[in-house]
Amino acid sequence: MKRALKILSLTVALVMLLQAPFVSSNAAFDAKKLSDAEWDSIYSSLSDENTLPMLCVGSDETEVSLCWHADKATATPKVRLAKNAAMTDYTEFTGKTTEAETDEQLVCRVTVSGLEENTTYYYQWYTDNGWSDAYKYETKGFGDHKAVVIGDIQIGGQTEDSQVQSLNGKTWNNVLAEALEENPDISYLVSPGDNTSTGQTAAEWQTLLMAEGTRELPMALAIGNHDKKGMMYNYYTNMPNEFYGKYFEGLDRDFWFRHGDVLYLVFDACSASAADHMAMAKEAVEKNPDAKWRIGVMHQALNGPAFCAFSAETQILLNAVFSPIFDTYDVDLVLTGHSHIQGRSNFMYQSMTIGKAESGGVYTDPKGTVYLNVNAICDQNSFEEYEWLNLPYVAYSFGKNDVTTYTTLDFSGDSLEIKTMRGDNSELLDSLTIVKTDNDHNDNSIFKIFHRLLYKVVEVLGWVYLEGDKITVAIRGGHF
Repeated sequence: MKRALKILSLTVALVMLLQAPFVSSNAAFDAKKLSDAEWDSIYSSLSDENTLPMLCVGSDETEVSLCWHADKATATPKVRLAKNAAMTDYTEFTGKTTEAETDEQLVCRVTVSGLEENTTYYYQWYTDNGWSDAYKYETKGFGDHKAVVIGDIQIGGQTEDSQVQSLNGKTWNNVLAEALEENPDISYLVSPGDNTSTGQTAAEWQTLLMAEGTRELPMALAIGNHDKKGMMYNYYTNMPNEFYGKYFEGLDRDFWFRHGDVLYLVFDACSASAADHMAMAKEAVEKNPDAKWRIGVMHQALNGPAFCAFSAETQILLNAVFSPIFDTYDVDLVLTGHSHIQGRSNFMYQSMTIGKAESGGVYTDPKGTVYLNVNAICDQNSFEEYEWLNLPYVAYSFGKNDVTTYTTLDFSGDSLEIKTMRGDNSELLDSLTIVKTDNDHNDNSIFKIFHRLLYKVVEVLGWVYLEGDKITVAIRGGHF
């Protein structure tokens, strides 16, 4: 008996030893939840600066990008990358500087390339005081992988009050830390927009970047209507494949990126330039015809729960602009925000429900697109009073906005598992699994070509709306 137990113990030890390399590739993130006192200490020491870096997704899984502010006299757009904390045998990457929102600074932007999967790296950027401390960044799988979705971070809420800004910053830090603690295999974060409140202050971006998790996790941030109130997004991000189009103006831009078999189409839904949005989608799809999954990202809650159903801008204008794009290019999932209400649609096509998407369900080769709307970091109100609506396209809604949430997208083999959890304790609220065995998008079928020709009418109407919207925005002083 003792001999058998000894053999069993040795076997278990051997199995654990063999598993160790695989476990280490999903090692825990360093980000942690903070108490009020811990956060207040960080906030008070950093709130007067604007030089924290943003770690952004790259064009594909082998890249990440950085963006930071530096004094004009010393700004040096360089990043070092090594496989050890001592930064020996580092590789140095050089980028470019562009103008900042102040005359005293420049914005440094650098793209790091040649990354390997399941590898621990350390990086430094050149600051006003020389090289920064070394920060850890671990790549995860390049094929099967997981993403996290958190939106309407909206640092500052609806104000410029520093106390509100600090409170939002702490909530953001702790929700992100909770998601990373429970999901150590997350590769990147996607936000459907409204990352800041006024879009006009550096302090909002500095607070957003105080969260330790932002040093470890590349982010893809869509533009929301609050970001669009100013130009700060332009100086604090470094998104890949930015698409400026023919009719975009000012802050307007879309972008796309790819990770493994997943292609993300990220739209600035505050612009009604239908021609530019379609052109960006066409460019991205044509450059990535083999991507199994196509994910759309936009701010406004298209096919979302609650009061967005009564918004003419969303239900008429944005529906006309974006639904045909998602239908034409067989987009599997669209991530939205804006309404501050967590919810998810059934499978939609041409603005109609064509298939149920019940919570907990597994669906193989479904037709149509699922729209997932996130709630907010900044808003602790409750919208349960809207649950009586029973909108026909809504499959799931969670109106308790005094509870934060986050969503994970788990791409594994032929399946995409979508799970929404509470942001404070990771209790599962909603899940849906899509299995795709047919990878033939057939983007150039006769029907889809005809569909794109009909869309020319929408493009013309979108241009007319754009011209009128310029007058409206000028009168009210920005986007709302």
